[in-house]
Amino acid sequence: MIGSARSGARVSETAVRNLVAQWFAIACIHATLCAFLVSGFAGIAAASPETVQFTSADAQRTKLSGRLLKPKGAGPFSAVVMLHGCSGMWTRSGKLKKRPAFWSKWLVRQGYLVLLADSFRPRGLGSICKIRNRPVKPDRERPYDVYGALQYLQSRPDVRPDRIALMGWSNGAMSMLWAIRDGARARPANLPYDFRVAIGFYPGCVKVAKTAYATSIPVLLQLGGADDWTRPGPCLELVARANGRGAKMRADVHPGAYHSFDHPTSKARVITTRNSVYKTGSKRVHVGRNSKARAAAIANVDAYLSHMLKSESSR
Repeated sequence: MIGSARSGARVSETAVRNLVAQWFAIACIHATLCAFLVSGFAGIAAASPETVQFTSADAQRTKLSGRLLKPKGAGPFSAVVMLHGCSGMWTRSGKLKKRPAFWSKWLVRQGYLVLLADSFRPRGLGSICKIRNRPVKPDRERPYDVYGALQYLQSRPDVRPDRIALMGWSNGAMSMLWAIRDGARARPANLPYDFRVAIGFYPGCVKVAKTAYATSIPVLLQLGGADDWTRPGPCLELVARANGRGAKMRADVHPGAYHSFDHPTSKARVITTRNSVYKTGSKRVHVGRNSKARAAAIANVDAYLSHMLKSESSR
């Protein structure tokens, strides 16, 4: 394809992007080469990150904060709201954690404005992964935070209000599923545009799969085939049933991958997590990077966002 382009044949931008994504996925199977490739794109222009304030869409108008990153230029840009997992966005020393740091910078390099919405620190919370009775829940507080973030972005002149994606990890992916379902109470009545598309990494689908789930927003899920924290089975059932009701949901299962398989550096290990939904209150689970699954997921997200946010014929 590249050769034909040199000889004068016309190649679409989408075709070239897909070819590059496939090459990137194959190359990134080797962790060292992947790190080189990722760092090699660091020179693409981006504005300095900034801390922003916005309010949740809940009745209390809870004050929230977020980290905003954007490409250089006036825009307007397509945008992505990122939702952290149960461990939150920040390390104990106040640094952005490695996974949200990677994905936010990667998204900006693809040309998207990014808002990392923090549901925990403004409420005085750090990680809640080991709290049995969790004070903030994906089906209670966080969907309102989701729509507060959307309304904030839609108020900015540098954002295309009809081209905003929602992207979550684990607890954040669960929040995504609850927020975008048809009839969600958190969705404001006067919303000019809803999310264009939603992406979730390894959500827990047990509870939401028990509902008559339906959504008008296209959804892409990235699941670990060996995930014993949030098992893929309930999510696959959710997708099948929702699609039977007219939804446009897709789930990719990555064989042998544990929870958090897309982490940039985390080695596979066993941890203990606590939650009141567990019969014993806690359980030991595997987490950690899987280079092959990570590379494939990056390529999947790249192709999906490119089609759904950049193509005028999408949706």
